[in-house]
Amino acid sequence: MKKIIVFLFLLIPVFVFAMGEQGIFVQSYGEAEIVNNDIQTARLQAIARAKWFALEQAAGVKVKAQSVVQNAVLVDEAIKSETQGVIKGFQILKEGQNQGVYWVQISAFIVPNKAKEALGAISRNTAISVILPLVMPDGRVEESNPLSEKLINELSVQGYEVIDIASGSTFSVSQLDTALRTNNFLMIRNLAYQYLSNVMLVGKITTTLTAREGKNVGYGVSLPYNIVTGRLVYRLITNRNGQRVILASGYISGRGMGPTVEDATYKMIEDMSGKVSNELISTIVNKIKGSAKKIRLVLTNVNDMQQMMQFKNFIQYVSWVLSVNEQGMNTLVVEYPEKALYLAASINSRPNYKVVKFSEYEIDVQILQ
Repeated sequence: MKKIIVFLFLLIPVFVFAMGEQGIFVQSYGEAEIVNNDIQTARLQAIARAKWFALEQAAGVKVKAQSVVQNAVLVDEAIKSETQGVIKGFQILKEGQNQGVYWVQISAFIVPNKAKEALGAISRNTAISVILPLVMPDGRVEESNPLSEKLINELSVQGYEVIDIASGSTFSVSQLDTALRTNNFLMIRNLAYQYLSNVMLVGKITTTLTAREGKNVGYGVSLPYNIVTGRLVYRLITNRNGQRVILASGYISGRGMGPTVEDATYKMIEDMSGKVSNELISTIVNKIKGSAKKIRLVLTNVNDMQQMMQFKNFIQYVSWVLSVNEQGMNTLVVEYPEKALYLAASINSRPNYKVVKFSEYEIDVQILQ
């Protein structure tokens, strides 16, 4: 199959709506392979991709959501449900066929200040983004640390896709402090959008040298080790209907002793890690499960039970699917805590399945031979 080709876009000056919203014209290009001489489907796919690329250009971001872009049904549904008021209209400037590919060039009128958030809403999957930097007693910051690594490993064992976004990020610990104090997670949310995640675990581990080796503890006795205490303050955040929602918050403390300050810090981390496994992970799992809904998955062209069982086995390992139950010859009912769009995109990313229709509570799937 030919790959999607994205050409340069032309931004035309800003226009203002009567209601006060600012919009711009964006020219963009999309193409799709013509399969089985089905020109109409290829045309719809090309238009959907051109709309997507116009949104990306207007927003000034590029998200990697090929599982959505590859399917015109998903893109059109996403644009209808998630980008209301973003694309005010579009016009096809040119279109045609070239060596088995249908292509279109469109001009779309877009509101840029809504486009970025709309793209994030369409593109997010159900990964968990984790940011838990460790501030050492001397002020040094370690973005990746034993506690965050343990947490990521534990969540991965539970079947979740986890992304450590701390390393290489551009925000400072002071900015994270401000976000935690004020519950203003706009910057962190925008960062998480780049990784297509919808749930964020945001926190900071602060450490204090409580007692230094050699300190006189009375009766002529000197302390033979250093003592470090630590505290993890965290928020578990998601996005619902365009609003940031705090699912859970709290803190976990720990204490460690060692011959050096660094040794004592890592002993403290080990002490805290056990509490993280028992407390924080159960909090995350319970909060996610508590918001689950039931979605019907219908195989529209199932021929035998073996195909159905293969599909069921695949669904059981999709991120955040909590349970799978059979309902008749060609239907599964799954518990899923997020939008049906994300589950549809996960299914459509597999080469042997294609989503042909979906709503918030049902997804129709074809098996590709």
